[in-house]
Formats: sequence, C-alpha cells, structure tokens
Amino acid sequence: MLFAEMFDAARTWAGGHLPLTVGGGVALLVLVLLAASAVLRRRELDPAKLATTNTNAVTGEKALSWTPTEQSYADRRGAVRREGQPVRVLLASTTFRNGTGDGYVIDRSTGGLKLAIQSAVPPGTTVQVRALDAPDTIGFVTVIVRSCRKNDDYYELGCEFDKTPPWNVLLLFG
Repeated sequence: MLFAEMFDAARTWAGGHLPLTVGGGVALLVLVLLAASAVLRRRELDPAKLATTNTNAVTGEKALSWTPTEQSYADRRGAVRREGQPVRVLLASTTFRNGTGDGYVIDRSTGGLKLAIQSAVPPGTTVQVRALDAPDTIGFVTVIVRSCRKNDDYYELGCEFDKTPPWNVLLLFG
C-alpha cells in the first residue's frame, strides 16, 4: 500500500467519524502544550541556576540552626473554643463515690469540653457526660480527661470527646 492510498483511507475514515477525529485532535494538542509547559518549568528550576543565588554565610548559618518556636497550647487547638453560660451536666464514672457526679460546662468546642466539678479526676480517665436538661432520648457522651487543674474551690477538667457527637448533642452543652 502506498502512502497516498493510506492517506486517502485515513481521510475517508476521519470524514465518517468527525466527532472522534476532532476530540482526538484536541487531546493531542493539549498533550503537546502540557509537555512544552513541563519543559519550560524544568528550565526555570535548573539546579545550576539555583546554586548561584546570592547567599551570605550569616543567612546560611541561620537557616541551618533555625528551629520552630514552641507553640502554646491554645495555638495547637484544632477546634475553636466557645465560652458561654455555664451548662449543668451529669457525670458518670467509676472515680466518683456513688458512680455519678455533677458539674458545669464552662467552655466548649467541637473537640471537647472544659468542666467545673467539685472533685479531682486523674488525667486519662474516661467520663460519661450528659446535659441535665437533655431529653431522655439523648444518652451520655464519652469524654477523656486530658487535664485537671485546681481553681479556687473547684477543679477544671479539660476533656476531649472520645468520638465527636452529632451537632444537636453538642448544642445541648451550650
């Protein structure tokens, strides 16, 4: 088969399959443009050009000895803390005398609660919390005590949700 015959057969086929031919041509054009763009970017990021930038000994030394500053606990917080009116809660844990206790939510976020209670609870303890005004259909929410701090005549517990409860349950805590 000669080249002219193959070209004529391809032209006849392309005429009968016009949408496929146009789509293939556009795809080919996009691939060529992407390849050309990649080649241009590689030339811009040539390591030989990057090595010749002006850096003095002081900035090079600072770059080698740089360490990030220590972040405070508030800066590491993953969820926004919301204060508001204290909400009375019922607590259940084996660390309480009767197995239950009460307290107040004084600070809340989607990650956990800050509770004010009468007795200390060791960090790492699992506590069940339920808003006192919650409907009977709403059960307890499991929190893990992460910190316990004495504040005047009560203890502040920093608690993290074991599993973030649904939004309607979160709203019951204020």
